[in-house]
Amino acid sequence: MPKENSSQHTFPHTIYSSAIELESALVKSAQDGALVLTATGRLSRRILHCFRLDRIEQSRKGWETPAVFSFNRWVKNTFDLLWTPFLLLSKMRALRLWHEAAQKVASLKGLDLTPSLYLELQRTFDVLTRHRHEVIGFPDNHPLVDWRRNVSGHFLNLLEGCRYVSWAGVLDAVGKAIAQGEVVLPEEIILAGFDELSPVEETFIQTLGEKTRVTFSRAQKNSDTEAKVRVYATPEQECQAICAEVLNTWNEGQRRLGIVFLDEDYFSLLKRCFEELTDREVKPRDALRYNLTMGIPLSEYPLFQTAMILFRLLEEPAPHVLLSSLFTSPYVREKEEWDHHIREVLWNSDAPGTLSGILDRLRKAGFPVEHAEKLTDDQKQPLKVWLALLKDFWQTLGFPLCGCETDILAKEHLFQIVEELEKEAGHLEVDRKGVLAWFSVASSGIEVVEKTPELAGIQVLNPVEARGLAFDRLWVVGTHGHVLPEPVRELPFLDPDERRKVEGGTIEGQWEASRRTVSYLLASAPAVAFSRAASRGEDQPYLECPLVPDESLREDPHHIVDLWKDPPGEWMRARWLREGIRGLLSGEQKAVEDERVDTFLPKVLNVTSLETLLACPFQYFAGALLSLKPLEDPKAGIDPLERGEVIHRILRDFARRLIKASPERPIETGHALALLREVVTEVLAEKPDSLFWRVERLRLLGDGKFPGLLTVWLEEERKRAIEGWRIETAETSFEGLQIGDSGVALKGKVDRIDSHAHEGMMVWDYKTGAVPTSTAVFKDKVAPQLPAYLLALMRNLIRFVDASEKTVRAGYIPLKRASEIKISPLRKNTDWEEFLKEWESAVRERIEEPLKGVFLPDPRPSPVDSPYNNACENCGYINLCNYFGNGEGSEGEDEEA
Repeated sequence: MPKENSSQHTFPHTIYSSAIELESALVKSAQDGALVLTATGRLSRRILHCFRLDRIEQSRKGWETPAVFSFNRWVKNTFDLLWTPFLLLSKMRALRLWHEAAQKVASLKGLDLTPSLYLELQRTFDVLTRHRHEVIGFPDNHPLVDWRRNVSGHFLNLLEGCRYVSWAGVLDAVGKAIAQGEVVLPEEIILAGFDELSPVEETFIQTLGEKTRVTFSRAQKNSDTEAKVRVYATPEQECQAICAEVLNTWNEGQRRLGIVFLDEDYFSLLKRCFEELTDREVKPRDALRYNLTMGIPLSEYPLFQTAMILFRLLEEPAPHVLLSSLFTSPYVREKEEWDHHIREVLWNSDAPGTLSGILDRLRKAGFPVEHAEKLTDDQKQPLKVWLALLKDFWQTLGFPLCGCETDILAKEHLFQIVEELEKEAGHLEVDRKGVLAWFSVASSGIEVVEKTPELAGIQVLNPVEARGLAFDRLWVVGTHGHVLPEPVRELPFLDPDERRKVEGGTIEGQWEASRRTVSYLLASAPAVAFSRAASRGEDQPYLECPLVPDESLREDPHHIVDLWKDPPGEWMRARWLREGIRGLLSGEQKAVEDERVDTFLPKVLNVTSLETLLACPFQYFAGALLSLKPLEDPKAGIDPLERGEVIHRILRDFARRLIKASPERPIETGHALALLREVVTEVLAEKPDSLFWRVERLRLLGDGKFPGLLTVWLEEERKRAIEGWRIETAETSFEGLQIGDSGVALKGKVDRIDSHAHEGMMVWDYKTGAVPTSTAVFKDKVAPQLPAYLLALMRNLIRFVDASEKTVRAGYIPLKRASEIKISPLRKNTDWEEFLKEWESAVRERIEEPLKGVFLPDPRPSPVDSPYNNACENCGYINLCNYFGNGEGSEGEDEEA
């Protein structure tokens, strides 16, 4: 039942314990003639839908649409009807005015006047005006804040002179019109689904309340409940389990289901899971239907990136790569001869690699590059001139060809941006980089969202969109302490006093906002399930959410989802899983009774253990299953294993920081070398300050007399970066790599994966010791790292890396001596797909006996076949296996002696 209370507002608040009660009450109020204003457009559309269903249920054939709007839409419509001489300040208008205002103020040292800076100024302006704070103010010895206040004064003058009005000004104008009786209001207005109001909104609502009855309504439940968070090992397992539960609930007949993601990183995982569960098939009327609220950022959409290629050419060390992407893009007019000639023209190793030389070759080959040459000019000219050249070039190419609905949406967004740039900023003198900067800022906040029905049975949405919506069941994923409570907002242009007074500016404010978020979610459905992952990776654990505690399990603190061993029934809808399990069950079962032990091969192996098993089953049995330790040889100095771990960690940390700092840029010698030295210093700081480790640092970084191991490696990496290679991920784990129908799954950690726009992907394995030979990999098949890593990549088991429809290769990077460093694929012309089929079959055959408990000594390569580098050379269990005692290998050993 609803209850009345009062809050910081002077209006009555009706709080419902469930969203379904709120929904029914709002429908009835709308029927009675009240104006219902909702916090989100989704909630208003939901209320209208429920109203229609109610009319149909009452057998009404016609009815008047009730007054149900989102708050912002109603205010905007009312403002438009006032016919004021002011125009609403759009984003592009604001950025242009900030640009003009910033030119009137002395620049601040270290501060670049770019469109992204203007966007941050506008965000700060919106925050201040929404909270009724002084935009200008007096200097207070905060240089950045003082500069912002100075620029803001000129911005306000320009705003008034151009007759533009901000959103806060719109509210003030409509509020003034209401106070003067110029707006007709109903007898009652209900504000539904709101959280806390900003001061400017409070003032507006106060004005409404002076003219009519205003009531707040929302669904909220006490957060001090027994709700607990289920913990899964990884976000992937969490999403797999939750999507299976949702599908099972759907199959039971419930049709109002919701998934709320608190962590935006979860959205892509949920999207992928539903695509796999629905198998991307044409859906009949009663098929599983879901709605996604997020999409692909326009700046990341391939069509937009293709449109911007020409502006990136001068900074690209290998411009032929980008031009090849442009002329072979599916968004460019079909022209068969282009595909035939593009490789010959752009990938001829003897041809000059300068941009002018490349464009000249393209022109002679018949490619339309006249406008391209003008667009790669670095002189300043009006933005509208750049845009005219760009549109002419697009027209010459027939760009863009759209192949799907989202392509069409991206095209509409792109053309709208061009139109706004021409209108609002066309007169600005900019260079090529400036054009790219304006496009980047104009596209920020725009997403290409696939159109799916909002009224679909399953809705995947964020907590703001979910507020006030009613569900039969609700799942909340990503409930960890990094996002709930939310971190304090970054507001660089506010001083500490201003930051304390605005929404999201303090830890205390974010804590209270998060408490309210939990209470709204609990009211959304009779059953609400919270979940989170323990970690995103080995080095990225998640904190427990302090607002909703983890559930306590007596045995295993984590829920485990294994799609291969014990898949939820709902996941059998996924074709890839069905066919994989069918293959596992179709293998022949053979019994081996003699030489069997009671210890069996584990169902999950890491790649290192597999390497030992492939070398000799008995060696694996003695070391891994019996846990026997061979006698250690005396070592002087640094243990080679410890040295290898240190180098691997240095390269991992360096690559991850490099990815974060400049993911799309090639390695720059100065910056990268400084970063490398910094990482080496940090890692070696954890080691003893001994002579051995000081020498190791010198060996890694070198000095003026000789190059270091890692500096030589870095130079080789820089050459590859110039060729277009980029580091995709570093030291990423995988699991669940099934070996044929054996029932054994591999897990491991890939040192590094690189990507190239045209060459595909490369898997690298660092080797600080001996590098496996081609014979060991391809013939003897006793070096499983590269094959296993490639197979995991091709089966999309490596997190956050998609190798679909890409060429994949692999190789070792030797890091034992600086003179031996070589970064190149293993057997460049290898057909890895064919080899991996052969390799997987051979590994399956090799582990067949151990799966039955048979671990006979069977070294590969044996001393007979390979006198050097055989499996027995460094085996610590040679006195236990009796391999030489039965005479099988003694002859070959004597010959070599």
